[in-house]
Order: sequence, then structure tokens, then C-alpha cells
Amino acid sequence: MAINFDEELIRVEFVIGEDVASETVSQNITVPNGKPDIERVIDVKADLLDVESNIEDGGVEVTGTIEAGVVYVGIVPEDEPQQPVHFFEGQLTFTNFFDFPEAEPGMNVFVDINIRRVSWDFNENDPRTVEVDVVLTKFVKLTEYQQITVVTDVTGIPQENIVEELLRIEDVIGENTVTSVITGRLELPPGKPPIERILKVLAEIQDETTEITDEGVIVEGDIFGGAMYVADVEEGDQPVHFLEDTIHFTETVDVVGAEEGMTAHTNLTIKRLSFDYIDEDTVEIDVVVQFFVKVTEPKQVNVITDIISDLVEIERELLRVEDVVGEDVVHETISSILNIPPEKPLAQRIIEPSARIIEYEATTDEDGVYLEGDIEAAAVYVGVAEEGEFLQPVHFVETPEGNYFNFDNFIDIPGTEPGMNTHTEVEVTKVNASLTDCEEVNGTQVCSAIEFDIVIRKFAKVTEFRQMEIVTDLVVISPAADDECPPSYVVYVVQAGDTLWKIARRYRTTVDALIEANPNIDPNNLQIGQKICVPRGIIEPKG
Repeated sequence: MAINFDEELIRVEFVIGEDVASETVSQNITVPNGKPDIERVIDVKADLLDVESNIEDGGVEVTGTIEAGVVYVGIVPEDEPQQPVHFFEGQLTFTNFFDFPEAEPGMNVFVDINIRRVSWDFNENDPRTVEVDVVLTKFVKLTEYQQITVVTDVTGIPQENIVEELLRIEDVIGENTVTSVITGRLELPPGKPPIERILKVLAEIQDETTEITDEGVIVEGDIFGGAMYVADVEEGDQPVHFLEDTIHFTETVDVVGAEEGMTAHTNLTIKRLSFDYIDEDTVEIDVVVQFFVKVTEPKQVNVITDIISDLVEIERELLRVEDVVGEDVVHETISSILNIPPEKPLAQRIIEPSARIIEYEATTDEDGVYLEGDIEAAAVYVGVAEEGEFLQPVHFVETPEGNYFNFDNFIDIPGTEPGMNTHTEVEVTKVNASLTDCEEVNGTQVCSAIEFDIVIRKFAKVTEFRQMEIVTDLVVISPAADDECPPSYVVYVVQAGDTLWKIARRYRTTVDALIEANPNIDPNNLQIGQKICVPRGIIEPKG
């Protein structure tokens, strides 16, 4: 029986390595000229800007900039308008080098950096400086795309002599990165006072969806935009307000080879945010968004890892991939109450609620991933003024350390086993807050607690890191009969699809050398089963 085999070309991400590091970035930021001194810090927020990675021989350098924004109560002279809430920004930088001995320029790197916590320290003896501490976690994964021809089936050799394994991979179709500026306007709703001055703006990507079309991926979603501003009001009225709205976007990213039914992996990053004051009712924001899209096709490939037979010589190649077990996304709404501490004034109105994932753990278990973690919730609010204080002062409250909101979920991913690898993403996608535990005092409703509804998105992907030698090619050999070939020659049996060029390539020789060793063959009319003499003393077969 003739020996035949089937081949398949696959494109996989060859995993070079991955690493995780945590770092606290600390830096003093200073109030710019023209702004008043600080009396009290209300809130500090931080966002990542301009994260870059550079692959060098032996590793990956990751650099970036953090933009920190400080909302504070300024020291305003009594003879000036009493609008004491101000805002300024400063930047912090960081650099890390991740060691990967096999790293080379031209490989692919995936970097995922998350801000886990923002804290600050203000010294009254230095009223123009705030020390900001930002805790980062950094995940770096280095890969290289490889196209590999694998042998998937062999006939003509007893099945018990063939070793095979089922490999689950994501066949990489292609990827692309584009950057787009998304522009939208935030309009004042009825009942809000007109805008005099913008303190700060923010933007978050929400409700992202993807649709794969021929040769591309359509990415749709909303950008939640917000602006904290000083209102144009009469002296004595509360000047600080918050304006919010959503901006819809649609972006098409070209990916050659993409088709309906494939899987799209996206990573959207806000690279920069700016704003323009249009008029007393309108703020225009420009959001620079980087869209990264990778299209893959899940595949189960039966690969041959060994053939125990003296009838063939095999060529092997080391394959190191993540065997994809499965992935899933779940959404959950966490509802909890934050009590305003006794030293803070009671609340009359919420200006801006926020929430951030502080830390979480992911554990693989039978048929799924268990996620648990903590959420820090915070709010800027209008407090009840004491006698002699500026009317309706702005205050800040957050969940105290050790009393964060908790979440836990089990994400079903059949086939998962303890000890497998999991890549997880947990993010806050929406925050709503309302006042609770309220009572009426002197005709005004005041409240001692804030109820939060926090929507979080949880993504889990389970993989099994596998390293194996797979058969990528084989040649059929035959013992030489008497006088069939000289003693130093190996006999090669022609197979379907063979040419002299292909045979010469397998044995690292030339077509001319084969014709010289086989003067009676017709190079343009090889026959299946035909025997060709290959000089063993001159070349060594691959394998």
C-alpha cells in the first residue's frame, strides 16, 4: 500500500514569553502660575497617556505618561469673587524593561497597563504642591507570527505507529491598527446653570460591539463624556456642576482575509482628550482613539507528532502555542451604599460619581474561571455648609480602605481545569449614584449616604501553554534492491504532487544532482511509486 499524507498550512502566534509587574509611580505636581494656592484637595484622577513599547534584543522596554488632574478648593481673597473650586493637571512618567532572552526587533508585543489605585498627599506648609502616587499593573506578552505546514494525516503506515494530538488554536487571519479623532458636543440639559469656565473633562469608552464583514471589522460604541464646570451664577450660589452626555462612534478597520463567522479581538485606547468652550451651553470634546483589531479563526487541527517506521524520514519543528480552551464575557451590576463619614458634611447633591477596580484575582477551576475583587467608589458632592462657610461647599468622599465594594463571579468555560492559564479583563463600564438616607432640615433635603449602581464587564479566556515537536514533512524511503541504486544511495519513492525541485529541497540538494544520479527519468513526468536514487554520501535528509 502506498504511503500518502495530508498537509495543512496554519498561521499561529508563537509565544515567546509573558510577564507581569506592579509599580508605584510617585511625583510632585505643582499648581501653575495664575492659579490660587491650595486650601484643600477635593479629588485626584489619573489617566494613561502615550504608552509605548520597544522590542530590543533580549527584552521589551515599556514607557508611558500618566496625566493626573487635581480638583481643589483654592485660597481666594475675600475681595475677589468666591468661586474657590479649581483644577490643574500634571504628568508622571514611568519606564520598565521586561527581560525576554529570545526577544528580537520585529516580533509582536501586547502591553496591558491598568491603574489600580490613585492616592495623594498634601502638606499645608507647601500650598502649591500635591504628591501623587499611582499604582500600576503591567502585563507584557511577546509573540511571533509563524506560518507552519503541519502533517495532519498519514495512510499506508499502521495506525499504532502514528502518534497524533488534537491542537486547538486561533488561526491568525490578520490584524490592523488605526487612530481616529471622535468629536462630539456636550449640551447643557434643562435646569443646569450656564457654563462660565471648564474645570476638567473626562471620557470613557462604553458598550463596544464588533461586526466582521468581508475584509474588515466594524467597531461601534459610545463615548461617555463629562465636564466639571464653574457655572455663571449669582454670588452665594453653588458654582460647581457636572455635565455629561454620550457620543456614538463607528469605525471600520480593514483586515485582509476577514470573513463573517470569524472572531474579532479589539483593544480601544483613548490616547488624548481635549475640549473647546463653544458657548455657555455647549462644550465640544475631541477624543483621539486608537483601534487595534485582530481577526482569528478558531481551529481544531489533528497534528502528527511522531511516526515510528523505517519507511519514512520525518522533519519536525518545535511548536509553542497557547491552546485555546474557551472564552466568555459577563456583565454584572454591583449595588452598594457608601456612608458619608461623620467628619464630612451631609450631601445635598452629587456632582460626579466614579468607580475603579482596585484589585482582583482570577482562579481556574473545573469548567470555568472564578473572579473576585474589590471596587473603590467615590463621589464629588455638594455638602451642607456650616455657619460662616462658603455656601454649599464641594466635598469628596470615597470607600475607606478595607471596606471596598466586593464582587465575585464564576464564568463558565467548559473544558477548563485547575492550573490552566487565564487572561482576564475586569473594567467599570458605567456608574450611577443617588442620595439615600435623607431627611429634611430647615426646608432643605440632606442625605447621609450615597447608593451606587456600578456596571462591570468581566472577560476571561482560558488557554493551555503547550510546547511540542510536530511533524511538518516526511519522505518515503525504500531499501535499495540489488543493483537498483549504488550502496551509498537512498531510494526515494515518488508521491502524489512530487517534483524534482520538491524532492531536491527535502534532501537539501539540487535538481541537476538528481538528474545526474537518475539519467533515465523524465523530469517532467514523474510517476507515483517511481523510485529515485539520492546519493547518501553527498547530502543528508532533513529531519
